[in-house]
Amino acid sequence: MTRWKSLGHKGDFTENIIDHVNQIYEKRGLALVSKIPVPVKVTQISSGQITQAFFEKKSTVDYCGVFRGISICFDAKETNKDYLPLQNIHEHQVEYMAKFKKHGGFSFLICNFKTHGIYHFIPFEIVAEFWRDAKSGGRKSIPMSALDQQYIIPSQNGLPDYIVPLSMYIRTTTKGCYF
Repeated sequence: MTRWKSLGHKGDFTENIIDHVNQIYEKRGLALVSKIPVPVKVTQISSGQITQAFFEKKSTVDYCGVFRGISICFDAKETNKDYLPLQNIHEHQVEYMAKFKKHGGFSFLICNFKTHGIYHFIPFEIVAEFWRDAKSGGRKSIPMSALDQQYIIPSQNGLPDYIVPLSMYIRTTTKGCYF
């Protein structure tokens, strides 16, 4: 018997953690960040349960929101390796983050490097650079060694506090005009 492994729920653990962190941020009045649902069209319901459905269109990223009046969007990823495989990032996600940035928002990834117990904030510029390089035959992953150590997400009560590197990213990107 062949065992199939779905990649669709690969990052559920990390997403659940980020959902919890976002609830804390909202309760404290620090940020309002919402999980973006995947657009699904239900075609059959039986006994109150969905028995048949399909994806209507490609989704965007996992999260969109606002932090101190600044629009943010990001996707949560996880890996058991010392690198983030670019195949874990879909082209439509890269395109969405690029458009979001073009309109003045801040786009990034949060990657849980599970074997190291480290969450890393990855600015969109890094994602775009590795994505372009991979398209022209370069490396097909983002190694931890290429990531700026200042963007390691600190832990607050065992939870990743991504507002810390997000604030630093905004401050350095905008030359301090927001903070």
